[in-house]
Amino acid sequence: MVAAALRKGHALRELRSLDLGSNQFLYLPRDVLAQLPSLRHLDLRNNSLVSLTYVSFRNLTYLESLHLEDNALKVLHNGTLAELQGLAHVRLFLDNNPWVCDCHMADMVDWLKETEIVQGKARLTCAFPEKMRNRVLLELNSSDLDCDPILPPSLQTSYVFLGIVLALIGAIFLLVLYLNRKGIKKWMHNIRDACRDHMEGYHYRYEINADPRLTNLSSNSDV
Repeated sequence: MVAAALRKGHALRELRSLDLGSNQFLYLPRDVLAQLPSLRHLDLRNNSLVSLTYVSFRNLTYLESLHLEDNALKVLHNGTLAELQGLAHVRLFLDNNPWVCDCHMADMVDWLKETEIVQGKARLTCAFPEKMRNRVLLELNSSDLDCDPILPPSLQTSYVFLGIVLALIGAIFLLVLYLNRKGIKKWMHNIRDACRDHMEGYHYRYEINADPRLTNLSSNSDV
């Protein structure tokens, strides 16, 4: 309903201030701010925003303040950083977000060190991983930001599912073996007897070839 109202053509083109704080938003729909070119103040604090990937600020050329405090943002990606940097008058507030300080944070850290639009940027600290907790973002170097070789959740789930399937196949195979144990035992005995007959034949031929008298006898018998 909120997105539909904000997309109503020219109805809100003169809107100067928009407060969407404390609405438990996980994300903002694409182009939800496209029809608000006159917006000066945008308050999105105290929501549950996990990403700004699909939000475009490019059209908000007059934006003066953007409040993103107390959300669930883990990192700001390059596209978002470039759009924010392109807003000439904006003041950006990012406090109290659970920043994940891994290799994906490197570009944002470099951007923070150069930009002047982030208010109180010296207060921004890492929340994850545990070894980086409470580290100040502005004090991080590229060598501090690495990604542990952990499989993504989707791949972990795939391996778990594969393990369950293989275990089920193994259980069925063992059940089939158990139900056919008498037939398998008879088959094994037949193989053993056949192998023993072959070995006795080879042994007999070896004895003939090793004894010249038996060799001559064998040759005379053939004649």
